[in-house]
Amino acid sequence: MDITHLLLAPVRLAVEIGVVGVAIAVVAGAWRRRHGHPPATLPFQPAPRPPAAPPVPPAPVVDAGFSVPVSMTDYDWAVRLYQPTALLSEWERRVLSLLVAQVPRGYYVCPQVRLADFMAPRGPDRDANRQAFFKIASKSIDFVVVHVQSGTVVLGIELDDSTHAHPERQYRDGLVDAAFARTGIALLRFPPGARVDINGYFRAAPA
Repeated sequence: MDITHLLLAPVRLAVEIGVVGVAIAVVAGAWRRRHGHPPATLPFQPAPRPPAAPPVPPAPVVDAGFSVPVSMTDYDWAVRLYQPTALLSEWERRVLSLLVAQVPRGYYVCPQVRLADFMAPRGPDRDANRQAFFKIASKSIDFVVVHVQSGTVVLGIELDDSTHAHPERQYRDGLVDAAFARTGIALLRFPPGARVDINGYFRAAPA
């Protein structure tokens, strides 16, 4: 086997190193003749970073009467999706007119009111109160009759359309019935086609 190339490799490397050394010496000699001393070798120093600008706090915006940072109001994408819708169905509008005509002076009829707006858990256990609140927080009643002077709800009215036959709706209705019974507030239910008459409640109610 011919190993000549292996023997010549160190020689070639030495020659190349020597050539590089000679070039460096020539450059250093030229620098010395021009400047009188060889160039100093300075250690590498990275360029200094510019001082960081202090963070600029977000400008407060007014949101539902409260001043909050912009970072807490990430709702622009959602707001663009909103469109107005009718609060009441045709049946609910007809019933509202009947109720307004029937309530005596000193009472108001309010449609679509959350249960949590006129009843709240008041037990000794805070965790239990929170869980009980969540059960009614998203549930509303079709109409409530409010005593104007005291601001309290005296009567609830539910219109039981065909959706109340669904099992999940029946669970909801059971919760609503039990909540009204517990708080002592009367609740009337009317199926489709039934005559809506609440005069009897006010005739029977104490003055």
